[in-house]
Amino acid sequence: MDRIHEEQYGQLALTNILASVWLGDWDRYEVIFRNMDEGLKLNFPFHADYNREDVELWYENHFFIPGDYFLSPYYSSYIGNKDDSEERKKNLLCLIGLYEKMGFHFPLEQDIYPDHIGCIMAFIGAIQQEKIKAQNNEMMNNLTSIEQEMIMNYILPVVKAMNENVVNKVRTPFFKKFLPYFQEVLIQEYSIYKEI
Repeated sequence: MDRIHEEQYGQLALTNILASVWLGDWDRYEVIFRNMDEGLKLNFPFHADYNREDVELWYENHFFIPGDYFLSPYYSSYIGNKDDSEERKKNLLCLIGLYEKMGFHFPLEQDIYPDHIGCIMAFIGAIQQEKIKAQNNEMMNNLTSIEQEMIMNYILPVVKAMNENVVNKVRTPFFKKFLPYFQEVLIQEYSIYKEI
């Protein structure tokens, strides 16, 4: 396998890990880490604190149950004027348009809103899978452009805003390490495309 394909598969594996955490898909998360080389696991500092029972409980507290520890996992909760429903609707329709353009039906299948960070990460994973199969440079460039747009416009702004609340709200070591890791790894992976 050439170096470019190795990098693409590595990036896809990373995206799958990140998406599984955001979606609370612990079965998938465990399969990924069960099949991973022990040395490679050290690159994921949050994994050392993984205890399924605790992580499931705090996942619910942080991302589902409104209260003192809640962090919204939705793009529309962070971007723009909170009272401007038209702006929020426009952003959501743009996101849905991208999904439809790519034939991505994951939100409907999972019964979640399309602007959930886990859904957006799953979409990025689908784009990365298509990049691996791309037959020409034009197709690769188009897919790369969409991937960059998703990260820059829909993920990084949300994660930066969310991380401001991490210190006060997050109580479990797994998520205390995961959330800053998530932001840091995306900035490292995509900073070459845009000044962050």
